[in-house]
Amino acid sequence: MNDSPYNKLPDNIKRKFKIVYSELLDENITIFKNKSEKWGVLTKTKKFGFFHTYVYIVKPIYNSIGFNRNLGLIEVVKYKNDKWNQDTNIHRFFDFEGKLIWESPKGVSITIDKLGNIITCLKNKYGLLNYKFETVINPIYDNLLAINKSYFIAKQNRDCGIIDTNNRIILELDYSEIINATLKNSLIVKDKNNKYHSFNLIDKLLVPLPFDKILFGTSNSKGKFIESQQRFFKSIINYSQNEDDFRGLEMSEHKGKWGIIEANGDVKIPNEYDYIDCLRNHNFFKVCKGNLSFSDEEDEQENYRVYAENAKWGIIDSNNNLIVPIEYDWIEDIESTIWAVYKGGKVFYNDDYQEDYWTIKDGKLGVYNSNKLITPIEYDAVFTNWYRVKDYIFVQKGNEYFDVNSETYDVFTFDGKKLKQINLILKITIITDNL
Repeated sequence: MNDSPYNKLPDNIKRKFKIVYSELLDENITIFKNKSEKWGVLTKTKKFGFFHTYVYIVKPIYNSIGFNRNLGLIEVVKYKNDKWNQDTNIHRFFDFEGKLIWESPKGVSITIDKLGNIITCLKNKYGLLNYKFETVINPIYDNLLAINKSYFIAKQNRDCGIIDTNNRIILELDYSEIINATLKNSLIVKDKNNKYHSFNLIDKLLVPLPFDKILFGTSNSKGKFIESQQRFFKSIINYSQNEDDFRGLEMSEHKGKWGIIEANGDVKIPNEYDYIDCLRNHNFFKVCKGNLSFSDEEDEQENYRVYAENAKWGIIDSNNNLIVPIEYDWIEDIESTIWAVYKGGKVFYNDDYQEDYWTIKDGKLGVYNSNKLITPIEYDAVFTNWYRVKDYIFVQKGNEYFDVNSETYDVFTFDGKKLKQINLILKITIITDNL
Protein backbone atom coordinates (compact mmCIF):
# COMPACT_ATOMS: atom_id res chain seq x y z
CA MET A 1 0.00 0.00 0.00
CA ASN A 2 1.36 3.41 -0.97
CA ASP A 3 0.78 5.93 1.83
CA SER A 4 2.59 8.74 0.06
CA PRO A 5 0.38 11.83 -0.52
CA TYR A 6 2.30 12.83 -3.65
CA ASN A 7 1.10 12.51 -7.24
CA LYS A 8 -1.87 10.25 -6.46
CA LEU A 9 -4.29 11.74 -8.99
CA PRO A 10 -5.55 9.47 -11.82
CA ASP A 11 -3.67 9.86 -15.10
CA ASN A 12 -6.72 11.22 -16.94
CA ILE A 13 -7.10 13.98 -14.33
CA LYS A 14 -3.41 14.86 -14.65
CA ARG A 15 -3.85 15.19 -18.41
CA LYS A 16 -7.09 17.15 -18.13
CA PHE A 17 -5.64 19.77 -15.78
CA LYS A 18 -2.07 19.58 -17.21
CA ILE A 19 -0.71 18.64 -13.79
CA VAL A 20 3.03 18.09 -13.23
CA TYR A 21 2.93 17.78 -9.43
CA SER A 22 0.22 17.16 -6.84
CA GLU A 23 -0.15 16.54 -3.12
CA LEU A 24 -3.17 15.22 -1.22
CA LEU A 25 -3.79 17.53 1.74
CA ASP A 26 -6.90 16.30 3.48
CA GLU A 27 -9.16 13.50 2.29
CA ASN A 28 -10.40 14.83 -1.06
CA ILE A 29 -8.39 18.07 -1.20
CA THR A 30 -5.37 18.12 -3.55
CA ILE A 31 -2.99 21.00 -4.29
CA PHE A 32 -1.28 20.89 -7.67
CA LYS A 33 1.11 22.68 -10.00
CA ASN A 34 0.42 22.73 -13.74
CA LYS A 35 2.67 23.00 -16.78
CA SER A 36 2.46 26.79 -16.59
CA GLU A 37 4.09 26.65 -13.13
CA LYS A 38 0.89 27.89 -11.48
CA TRP A 39 -0.70 26.46 -8.35
CA GLY A 40 -4.32 25.57 -7.66
CA VAL A 41 -6.52 23.23 -5.61
CA LEU A 42 -8.84 20.39 -6.67
CA THR A 43 -11.53 18.58 -4.75
CA LYS A 44 -12.91 15.12 -5.48
CA THR A 45 -16.69 15.04 -5.79
CA LYS A 46 -19.32 12.44 -6.64
CA LYS A 47 -20.85 12.43 -10.12
CA PHE A 48 -23.69 10.20 -11.35
CA GLY A 49 -23.93 8.14 -8.19
CA PHE A 50 -20.83 5.95 -7.91
CA PHE A 51 -18.60 7.98 -10.23
CA HIS A 52 -16.24 10.72 -9.11
CA THR A 53 -14.74 13.74 -10.75
CA TYR A 54 -12.41 16.57 -9.80
CA VAL A 55 -13.23 20.27 -9.84
CA TYR A 56 -11.40 23.46 -8.94
CA ILE A 57 -11.93 25.03 -5.56
CA VAL A 58 -8.95 27.34 -6.19
CA LYS A 59 -8.10 28.09 -9.81
CA PRO A 60 -4.46 27.65 -10.87
CA ILE A 61 -3.46 31.29 -11.17
CA TYR A 62 -1.11 31.54 -8.18
CA ASN A 63 2.67 31.55 -7.91
CA SER A 64 2.95 29.80 -4.54
CA ILE A 65 0.76 27.84 -2.18
CA GLY A 66 0.70 26.55 1.39
CA PHE A 67 -1.76 25.23 3.93
CA ASN A 68 -2.32 25.19 7.64
CA ARG A 69 -4.01 22.04 8.82
CA ASN A 70 -4.79 23.33 12.31
CA LEU A 71 -6.65 26.38 11.00
CA GLY A 72 -8.07 24.55 7.98
CA LEU A 73 -6.75 27.20 5.60
CA ILE A 74 -5.12 27.19 2.18
CA GLU A 75 -2.84 30.15 1.52
CA VAL A 76 -2.03 31.24 -2.03
CA VAL A 77 0.16 34.10 -3.19
CA LYS A 78 -0.05 35.90 -6.50
CA TYR A 79 2.95 37.85 -7.78
CA LYS A 80 2.56 40.91 -9.95
CA ASN A 81 3.94 40.07 -13.42
CA ASP A 82 4.95 36.67 -12.00
CA LYS A 83 7.84 38.23 -10.07
CA TRP A 84 8.10 38.03 -6.31
CA ASN A 85 7.93 41.44 -4.68
CA GLN A 86 7.01 41.86 -1.05
CA ASP A 87 5.48 45.27 -1.77
CA THR A 88 3.13 44.03 -4.51
CA ASN A 89 2.34 40.41 -3.63
CA ILE A 90 -1.26 39.54 -2.73
CA HIS A 91 -2.04 36.76 -0.22
CA ARG A 92 -5.40 35.01 -0.25
CA PHE A 93 -6.77 32.48 2.22
CA PHE A 94 -9.39 29.87 1.31
CA ASP A 95 -11.10 27.25 3.43
CA PHE A 96 -11.25 23.61 2.31
CA GLU A 97 -14.53 24.28 0.50
CA GLY A 98 -12.94 26.96 -1.67
CA LYS A 99 -14.50 29.93 0.11
CA LEU A 100 -12.31 33.04 0.12
CA ILE A 101 -11.77 33.91 3.79
CA TRP A 102 -9.46 36.90 3.48
CA GLU A 103 -7.35 38.79 0.99
CA SER A 104 -4.39 40.83 2.13
CA PRO A 105 -3.90 44.43 1.14
CA LYS A 106 -1.16 44.80 -1.44
CA GLY A 107 2.28 44.48 0.14
CA VAL A 108 1.09 42.82 3.38
CA SER A 109 2.64 39.38 3.79
CA ILE A 110 1.41 36.75 6.23
CA THR A 111 3.10 34.09 8.36
CA ILE A 112 1.18 31.56 10.45
CA ASP A 113 3.52 30.38 13.21
CA LYS A 114 3.57 26.94 14.82
CA LEU A 115 1.06 28.08 17.48
CA GLY A 116 -1.39 29.26 14.82
CA ASN A 117 -0.78 32.98 15.32
CA ILE A 118 -1.32 35.03 12.16
CA ILE A 119 1.61 37.44 11.90
CA THR A 120 1.45 40.31 9.39
CA CYS A 121 4.39 42.11 7.82
CA LEU A 122 4.21 45.48 6.07
CA LYS A 123 7.43 47.22 5.00
CA ASN A 124 9.41 45.08 7.46
CA LYS A 125 7.15 45.90 10.39
CA TYR A 126 5.18 43.16 12.16
CA GLY A 127 1.68 42.97 13.60
CA LEU A 128 -1.01 40.41 14.46
CA LEU A 129 -4.43 39.32 13.14
CA ASN A 130 -7.00 37.28 15.02
CA TYR A 131 -8.65 34.16 13.55
CA LYS A 132 -11.27 36.38 11.86
CA PHE A 133 -8.38 38.17 10.12
CA GLU A 134 -9.10 41.31 12.05
CA THR A 135 -6.13 43.47 13.05
CA VAL A 136 -5.41 43.24 16.77
CA ILE A 137 -1.84 44.60 16.64
CA ASN A 138 -0.85 47.04 13.93
CA PRO A 139 2.41 46.31 12.08
CA ILE A 140 4.66 48.59 14.15
CA TYR A 141 7.29 46.20 15.54
CA ASP A 142 10.66 45.21 14.09
CA ASN A 143 9.91 41.62 15.10
CA LEU A 144 7.09 39.75 16.81
CA LEU A 145 7.74 36.28 18.23
CA ALA A 146 5.13 34.23 20.08
CA ILE A 147 5.96 32.99 23.58
CA ASN A 148 2.58 31.24 23.80
CA LYS A 149 -0.99 31.95 22.74
CA SER A 150 -1.20 35.02 24.99
CA TYR A 151 2.20 36.71 24.93
CA PHE A 152 4.75 37.88 22.37
CA ILE A 153 8.32 39.10 22.40
CA ALA A 154 8.24 42.44 20.60
CA LYS A 155 11.30 44.28 19.25
CA GLN A 156 11.73 47.93 18.35
CA ASN A 157 15.00 49.72 17.64
CA ARG A 158 17.01 46.71 18.88
CA ASP A 159 15.19 46.79 22.23
CA CYS A 160 12.77 44.07 23.23
CA GLY A 161 9.97 43.54 25.68
CA ILE A 162 6.78 41.52 26.08
CA ILE A 163 3.25 42.38 24.94
CA ASP A 164 -0.02 40.49 25.04
CA THR A 165 -2.45 39.85 22.17
CA ASN A 166 -4.16 43.19 22.88
CA ASN A 167 -0.85 45.03 22.52
CA ARG A 168 -0.70 45.79 26.24
CA ILE A 169 2.83 46.12 27.60
CA ILE A 170 3.69 43.26 29.97
CA LEU A 171 7.43 44.02 30.11
CA GLU A 172 8.70 47.38 28.89
CA LEU A 173 10.62 47.34 25.60
CA ASP A 174 13.83 48.18 27.40
CA TYR A 175 15.76 44.88 27.34
CA SER A 176 18.60 43.64 25.16
CA GLU A 177 17.62 39.95 25.06
CA ILE A 178 14.70 37.69 25.95
CA ILE A 179 15.13 33.92 25.81
CA ASN A 180 11.99 32.43 24.30
CA ALA A 181 11.48 29.45 26.58
CA THR A 182 9.24 29.29 29.64
CA LEU A 183 8.94 27.22 32.79
CA LYS A 184 6.37 27.89 35.52
CA ASN A 185 5.23 30.96 33.55
CA SER A 186 8.72 32.48 33.77
CA LEU A 187 11.49 33.16 31.28
CA ILE A 188 14.94 34.77 31.26
CA VAL A 189 15.56 38.36 30.18
CA LYS A 190 18.77 40.40 29.96
CA ASP A 191 18.82 44.14 30.61
CA LYS A 192 20.99 46.75 28.93
CA ASN A 193 23.60 46.40 31.70
CA ASN A 194 24.01 42.72 30.72
CA LYS A 195 22.32 41.57 33.93
CA TYR A 196 20.02 38.55 33.77
CA HIS A 197 16.62 38.27 35.42
CA SER A 198 13.81 35.75 35.67
CA PHE A 199 10.51 37.36 34.63
CA ASN A 200 7.14 35.92 35.60
CA LEU A 201 4.45 36.55 32.97
CA ILE A 202 1.59 36.33 35.46
CA ASP A 203 2.72 38.40 38.46
CA LYS A 204 5.16 40.48 36.34
CA LEU A 205 7.96 40.13 38.90
CA LEU A 206 11.62 40.44 37.91
CA VAL A 207 14.07 38.38 39.99
CA PRO A 208 17.83 38.96 39.51
CA LEU A 209 19.89 35.93 38.48
CA PRO A 210 23.51 35.46 39.61
CA PHE A 211 24.95 34.47 36.22
CA ASP A 212 27.36 36.47 34.08
CA LYS A 213 26.56 34.64 30.84
CA ILE A 214 23.75 32.36 29.65
CA LEU A 215 24.03 30.28 26.48
CA PHE A 216 21.72 27.88 24.69
CA GLY A 217 21.88 24.14 25.42
CA THR A 218 23.93 23.19 22.39
CA SER A 219 26.38 20.39 21.81
CA ASN A 220 29.61 22.26 21.20
CA SER A 221 31.39 18.95 20.62
CA LYS A 222 29.11 18.19 17.69
CA GLY A 223 28.62 21.82 16.72
CA LYS A 224 24.83 21.70 16.70
CA PHE A 225 21.66 22.32 18.66
CA ILE A 226 20.35 19.36 20.64
CA GLU A 227 16.56 19.19 20.29
CA SER A 228 16.07 17.37 23.59
CA GLN A 229 17.99 20.11 25.44
CA GLN A 230 15.64 23.00 24.62
CA ARG A 231 14.59 23.28 28.27
CA PHE A 232 18.16 23.61 29.54
CA PHE A 233 20.65 26.48 29.25
CA LYS A 234 24.33 26.79 30.07
CA SER A 235 25.18 29.31 32.78
CA ILE A 236 28.57 30.82 33.59
CA ILE A 237 29.83 32.71 36.66
CA ASN A 238 33.25 34.32 37.21
CA TYR A 239 33.04 35.01 33.51
CA SER A 240 35.65 36.32 31.10
CA GLN A 241 36.11 36.11 27.39
CA ASN A 242 39.22 34.46 26.00
CA GLU A 243 41.66 37.17 25.03
CA ASP A 244 42.99 35.12 22.13
CA ASP A 245 41.13 34.91 18.83
CA PHE A 246 39.03 31.81 19.53
CA ARG A 247 35.64 33.47 19.18
CA GLY A 248 32.85 31.48 17.60
CA LEU A 249 33.96 28.29 19.35
CA GLU A 250 31.88 28.22 22.51
CA MET A 251 34.23 26.08 24.56
CA SER A 252 37.28 28.22 23.82
CA GLU A 253 35.60 31.64 23.68
CA HIS A 254 33.95 31.71 27.11
CA LYS A 255 35.81 31.16 30.40
CA GLY A 256 34.45 30.72 33.90
CA LYS A 257 32.59 28.23 36.04
CA TRP A 258 29.86 26.47 34.10
CA GLY A 259 26.54 24.93 35.14
CA ILE A 260 23.05 24.23 33.81
CA ILE A 261 19.86 26.18 34.49
CA GLU A 262 16.25 25.70 33.46
CA ALA A 263 14.15 28.11 31.43
CA ASN A 264 12.99 30.05 34.50
CA GLY A 265 16.53 30.45 35.85
CA ASP A 266 16.40 27.64 38.42
CA VAL A 267 19.74 25.86 38.89
CA LYS A 268 19.89 22.32 37.57
CA ILE A 269 23.66 21.78 37.73
CA PRO A 270 25.71 24.11 39.99
CA ASN A 271 28.46 26.28 38.50
CA GLU A 272 31.41 24.12 39.47
CA TYR A 273 32.83 22.93 36.15
CA ASP A 274 35.35 24.43 33.75
CA TYR A 275 33.09 23.52 30.86
CA ILE A 276 29.81 21.66 30.45
CA ASP A 277 28.30 20.25 27.27
CA CYS A 278 24.93 18.82 26.35
CA LEU A 279 24.58 15.26 25.08
CA ARG A 280 21.90 13.62 22.95
CA ASN A 281 20.38 12.13 26.11
CA HIS A 282 19.04 15.12 28.08
CA ASN A 283 19.57 13.27 31.36
CA PHE A 284 23.38 13.51 31.04
CA PHE A 285 26.07 16.14 30.54
CA LYS A 286 29.75 16.04 29.63
CA VAL A 287 31.88 18.07 32.04
CA CYS A 288 35.51 18.96 32.52
CA LYS A 289 37.71 20.17 35.36
CA GLY A 290 41.20 21.60 35.21
CA ASN A 291 43.02 24.57 33.79
CA LEU A 292 41.27 24.33 30.42
CA SER A 293 43.42 26.25 27.94
CA PHE A 294 43.81 26.54 24.18
CA SER A 295 46.54 26.90 21.61
CA ASP A 296 46.68 27.47 17.87
CA GLU A 297 49.16 25.19 16.13
CA GLU A 298 49.99 23.92 12.67
CA ASP A 299 49.54 20.17 12.16
CA GLU A 300 51.43 17.79 9.88
CA GLN A 301 49.15 18.68 6.95
CA GLU A 302 49.94 22.38 7.47
CA ASN A 303 46.45 23.09 8.77
CA TYR A 304 46.13 25.43 11.72
CA ARG A 305 44.11 23.81 14.53
CA VAL A 306 42.77 25.04 17.84
CA TYR A 307 43.80 22.57 20.54
CA ALA A 308 42.26 22.14 24.02
CA GLU A 309 44.60 21.17 26.85
CA ASN A 310 45.05 20.70 30.61
CA ALA A 311 41.61 19.36 31.51
CA LYS A 312 40.01 16.02 32.34
CA TRP A 313 36.54 14.97 31.24
CA GLY A 314 33.68 12.93 32.70
CA ILE A 315 29.89 12.45 32.58
CA ILE A 316 27.32 13.55 35.15
CA ASP A 317 23.57 12.99 35.25
CA SER A 318 20.93 15.71 35.55
CA ASN A 319 21.12 15.48 39.36
CA ASN A 320 24.88 16.14 39.27
CA ASN A 321 25.74 12.54 40.15
CA LEU A 322 29.04 11.37 38.70
CA ILE A 323 28.48 8.65 36.08
CA VAL A 324 31.86 8.50 34.29
CA PRO A 325 34.86 9.61 36.41
CA ILE A 326 36.42 12.96 35.49
CA GLU A 327 39.75 11.42 34.55
CA TYR A 328 39.73 11.11 30.75
CA ASP A 329 41.40 13.27 28.13
CA TRP A 330 38.23 13.34 25.99
CA ILE A 331 34.76 11.76 25.75
CA GLU A 332 32.59 11.37 22.66
CA ASP A 333 28.85 10.77 22.53
CA ILE A 334 27.97 7.53 20.66
CA GLU A 335 24.47 6.58 21.76
CA SER A 336 21.97 7.33 24.53
CA THR A 337 24.19 6.01 27.35
CA ILE A 338 27.15 4.80 25.27
CA TRP A 339 30.29 6.95 25.38
CA ALA A 340 33.82 6.54 24.04
CA VAL A 341 36.45 7.66 26.55
CA TYR A 342 40.02 8.52 25.58
CA LYS A 343 43.38 8.58 27.31
CA GLY A 344 46.26 10.39 25.66
CA GLY A 345 45.96 12.20 22.36
CA LYS A 346 45.22 15.82 21.50
CA VAL A 347 41.77 17.44 21.52
CA PHE A 348 41.27 19.80 18.60
CA TYR A 349 38.58 21.64 16.65
CA ASN A 350 37.97 20.02 13.28
CA ASP A 351 36.89 22.72 10.83
CA ASP A 352 37.76 20.89 7.63
CA TYR A 353 35.31 20.98 4.72
CA GLN A 354 31.80 20.21 6.03
CA GLU A 355 33.25 19.45 9.48
CA ASP A 356 32.74 21.63 12.55
CA TYR A 357 33.21 19.92 15.91
CA TRP A 358 35.66 19.17 18.70
CA THR A 359 37.31 15.74 18.56
CA ILE A 360 40.58 13.97 19.44
CA LYS A 361 43.43 12.29 17.61
CA ASP A 362 46.10 9.78 18.66
CA GLY A 363 44.42 8.75 21.91
CA LYS A 364 43.48 5.23 23.00
CA LEU A 365 39.79 4.62 23.53
CA GLY A 366 37.48 2.45 25.55
CA VAL A 367 33.69 2.37 25.78
CA TYR A 368 31.33 3.02 28.68
CA ASN A 369 27.75 1.84 28.94
CA SER A 370 26.32 4.20 31.53
CA ASN A 371 28.68 3.95 34.53
CA LYS A 372 30.42 0.73 33.45
CA LEU A 373 33.57 0.52 31.34
CA ILE A 374 32.78 -2.37 28.98
CA THR A 375 35.98 -2.47 26.90
CA PRO A 376 39.64 -1.99 27.78
CA ILE A 377 41.10 1.42 26.93
CA GLU A 378 43.42 0.16 24.21
CA TYR A 379 41.63 0.73 20.89
CA ASP A 380 41.96 3.28 18.09
CA ALA A 381 38.47 3.23 16.53
CA VAL A 382 34.89 2.30 17.41
CA PHE A 383 32.14 1.25 15.00
CA THR A 384 29.17 3.62 15.28
CA ASN A 385 26.91 2.46 12.44
CA TRP A 386 24.01 2.08 14.83
CA TYR A 387 21.23 1.52 12.32
CA ARG A 388 22.87 -1.82 11.46
CA VAL A 389 23.92 -3.11 14.88
CA LYS A 390 22.36 -1.90 18.13
CA ASP A 391 23.34 -4.54 20.66
CA TYR A 392 27.11 -4.81 20.33
CA ILE A 393 30.22 -2.64 20.52
CA PHE A 394 32.84 -3.12 17.78
CA VAL A 395 36.32 -1.73 18.45
CA GLN A 396 39.49 -1.91 16.41
CA LYS A 397 43.22 -1.32 16.73
CA GLY A 398 45.56 0.23 14.20
CA ASN A 399 43.09 2.42 12.28
CA GLU A 400 42.06 6.03 12.85
CA TYR A 401 38.60 5.17 11.48
CA PHE A 402 36.85 1.82 11.78
CA ASP A 403 37.65 -0.32 8.71
CA VAL A 404 34.63 -2.52 7.93
CA ASN A 405 36.66 -4.46 5.37
CA SER A 406 39.17 -5.59 7.96
CA GLU A 407 38.71 -8.91 9.75
CA THR A 408 40.62 -7.63 12.77
CA TYR A 409 38.38 -6.17 15.46
CA ASP A 410 36.89 -7.05 18.84
CA VAL A 411 33.23 -7.32 19.81
CA PHE A 412 31.68 -6.69 23.23
CA THR A 413 28.14 -6.90 24.55
CA PHE A 414 26.68 -3.94 26.38
CA ASP A 415 27.53 -5.58 29.72
CA GLY A 416 31.19 -6.00 28.72
CA LYS A 417 31.23 -9.61 27.53
CA LYS A 418 33.82 -10.22 24.79
CA LEU A 419 32.64 -12.36 21.87
CA LYS A 420 33.99 -14.28 18.91
CA GLN A 421 33.10 -12.86 15.50
CA ILE A 422 33.35 -13.46 11.76
CA ASN A 423 33.16 -11.24 8.66
CA LEU A 424 32.29 -7.57 9.07
CA ILE A 425 31.40 -6.25 5.60
CA LEU A 426 28.20 -4.15 5.59
CA LYS A 427 26.28 -6.83 7.47
CA ILE A 428 27.77 -8.05 10.73
CA THR A 429 27.48 -11.66 11.88
CA ILE A 430 28.07 -12.52 15.50
CA ILE A 431 29.03 -15.84 17.07
CA THR A 432 27.99 -15.44 20.68
CA ASP A 433 30.17 -18.17 22.19
CA ASN A 434 32.68 -17.09 24.81
CA LEU A 435 36.32 -16.98 23.81
